[in-house]
Amino acid sequence: MHTDKVVVLCPQEVIALDIGPIQGFREALGDGPLGFWAEDAVEEMVVCLASVEAAWAANEFRRLGIGVHKVIGLADRTGLSDVANVARELHGLLKIGVDATAIAAVTARLVRVGEASLATLLEISYRQV
Repeated sequence: MHTDKVVVLCPQEVIALDIGPIQGFREALGDGPLGFWAEDAVEEMVVCLASVEAAWAANEFRRLGIGVHKVIGLADRTGLSDVANVARELHGLLKIGVDATAIAAVTARLVRVGEASLATLLEISYRQV
């Protein structure tokens, strides 16, 4: 087999953040950096995303739905609009029935978008504007 003909696909997402919640936290905290707030938000989202991924891997769709609901709430509060949108897509899939292939694809996308969004959130929060 010749590996020079193998194509590797690496999904990438363009990430958009809603800057409104970030500005609200900046106003509430004053002129200081948002680093601590962002670190807490990132830590909480990492736990939620890990829970979602683990629930899917264990075929625990009820727990998956609970985790997705938490992701939606946290994403909305922190301005991670892309994460919230993908989580809502997953929530919709869970409501209409258990299609394991679609759920696997959207769960993987949620984790991918979540990780990229968290990196972007941290980068913005540490930037001194």
